[in-house]
Amino acid sequence: MDKTHHTDYEGKLYSSWEKEGLFTANPNSEKPPYSLLMPPPNLTGELHLGHAMQHAILDAIARIKRMQEFDVLLLPGVDHAGIQFEGTLDRILAKEGLSKQKLGREKWLERAWKFKEEVYQSFHKAWTVIGLSADWPKEVFTLEPKVEKAVFEQFKRFWDQDLLYKGAYIVQWCPKCGTAIEDIEMEYEERKQKLYYINYPIQDSESAYITIATTRPETIYADTGIAISLNHPRFKKYLDKKAINPLTKDSIPIFEDKRVEPEFGTGALKITPGHDPLDYEIGKNHNLPILHAIDKTGRTTELAQELAGMKIEGARELAAKKLEELGAIEKIEDYTHAVPVCERCKTTVEPLISEEWFVKMQPLAEKGILNIGQINFYPTNYKKILTDWMENIHDWSISRSLWWGHRIPVWYCQKCNPQNKVGKNKEMLISLEKPEKPCKTGHSHYWIQDEQVLDTWFSSGLWPLSTLGWPEKTKELERYFPWDFEISAGEIKYLWIARMIMLSLWHTDTIPFKHMFFHGMLRDLQGRKFSKSLGNGIDPQELIKTWGTDATRMALYTYSAPGRDGRTSKSVMDNRCKNFRNFGNKLRNIAKFVIELKPENSSKKISVKNKDDQWILKELHSTIEQVTKNIEKFELHLATEELYNFVWHKFADIYIEKSKSRRPEAQSCLTLVLDSILRLLHPFMPFLTEELWTKMGKEESITLAPWPTKT
Repeated sequence: MDKTHHTDYEGKLYSSWEKEGLFTANPNSEKPPYSLLMPPPNLTGELHLGHAMQHAILDAIARIKRMQEFDVLLLPGVDHAGIQFEGTLDRILAKEGLSKQKLGREKWLERAWKFKEEVYQSFHKAWTVIGLSADWPKEVFTLEPKVEKAVFEQFKRFWDQDLLYKGAYIVQWCPKCGTAIEDIEMEYEERKQKLYYINYPIQDSESAYITIATTRPETIYADTGIAISLNHPRFKKYLDKKAINPLTKDSIPIFEDKRVEPEFGTGALKITPGHDPLDYEIGKNHNLPILHAIDKTGRTTELAQELAGMKIEGARELAAKKLEELGAIEKIEDYTHAVPVCERCKTTVEPLISEEWFVKMQPLAEKGILNIGQINFYPTNYKKILTDWMENIHDWSISRSLWWGHRIPVWYCQKCNPQNKVGKNKEMLISLEKPEKPCKTGHSHYWIQDEQVLDTWFSSGLWPLSTLGWPEKTKELERYFPWDFEISAGEIKYLWIARMIMLSLWHTDTIPFKHMFFHGMLRDLQGRKFSKSLGNGIDPQELIKTWGTDATRMALYTYSAPGRDGRTSKSVMDNRCKNFRNFGNKLRNIAKFVIELKPENSSKKISVKNKDDQWILKELHSTIEQVTKNIEKFELHLATEELYNFVWHKFADIYIEKSKSRRPEAQSCLTLVLDSILRLLHPFMPFLTEELWTKMGKEESITLAPWPTKT
């Protein structure tokens, strides 16, 4: 075979592995089970370097465990990615002059499922190029009936256990995505803004005022109070008095609150309960009314008077100008601070009051904290990180104003409950299908379903259970749960990992996985995340086309230390891939020397008296022992480094060179060591090792070969 990489060869070899069923788990096997759960990539996601590394790690462990005589289930799946998928489709529809409103829900969903199939066809091939030995016939999609059944069961249980409620509360709202999102679905961008110091006159006083610092003068229209820090040296004398809102001229109460930071601004806060989470809590405690100066489209409301209907930035400028004309601005400073943005579309997030569904999380978190110690974390500090988060958890907003996702399985009788009130004494039902029975007062034809869908993480959090058929007691659930190995990037530790832990424990009293591996984030040389907007991304498929799958995988393992971020670039990756391509060529040359240049009069026994044979076998045994230990600790970067050094420097540079003077006698030792090398390297370089294994005259795939042991 030519030294350069041949995509066709790898594709045919991969297909032959699938055809032989080498990746298929068998629930009836007498072998001990070992299960690995693939994080479901987003349906509209593209394969990036981090995904490729994640899959290379999963595949290496799966292949090792097969060689160690386990019945291995490496289960793949795909997430429907509610917000991201819907946003992508809506942009396509807009180019065609269509929209959700024009199509209606039914027609839009028809188009969505068609688009899903189109995306999946191109998407799926990209996920197999790394050589992932997944059990593809068992692949799960988060909107398929099996998962839908699990999601409904979870919702029904939460309802029966009084853990679900619906109400109008402050949420983080993305105006562009048009839905509520979780705090942990936000990113923060450093922005330079203006900090306005605004004077609020004291009612019935000619010259007294309280000065307040804010970056958001456009929300002053919705101010309903002023809170000052405890024992404020300047403003304490105004307690229990009222101030005048400089824009609306309404009188608003002044009070103390310990949550006001005396160090920020002047030590006094304007309280806008409808547009800030802290203000909402303070306002609730002080019985303040909730007003809205900004709506869900990110524009100002009628409350903003002549500024109504404006985008926020424009309204901010005009509000500041109006305050300046009124003589209400004391000073303006430059101010740099972190502004929350939606992680998907990068739009500035608006805290707003919205009626949403919530799950009470404290009971789930308490159970999670009690049992999290049963999981082995890599690195270990993630146990404390997740525990700390659970100790300070807040209720989970699970409803999303979307159409793509699991629709909330709640039905309201429009005859008896036209305002869709929620409660066990209300005319509503929890049902997956439209209820056939009448409501309590006898109406049977007036059921309508809740318009919203469930948060994507509501289904993804059930991934360890739903993929195996829960709530049914399936053979797969009994055999492969809890999962032996799970892997994730640290950035979704709260969104996904913590929720899987809490939900699995709540529903089954069992941890979802035994070993939780957090790989580091691959960043550019400046420490930034790879992104399209920065143009710093590296396409793993391009690396594979240039250097081959095995070389690309080996380069990725060098970044696979648990929890350790890595910095790289296209040039750095090319150099590392080239090095491992050369390593692969070295291995081919070794195999050619051992197999094709084998002398006719070779000895069939290893010379137990020869010091060179003794030395290389001792080094081989040491390598087997060390590599196996590295793998058991999931330190694949050390395992591949150990193998590289043994193959190139000890076996090739030293032993093979010495063996040339006694070639016939050394042949059996050369063959034995090559055999072990190929088996040790197979989990990391599956294509090349299979090729050379065949050249050694082996009939069965190296996938079925036993893992080498020290003895």
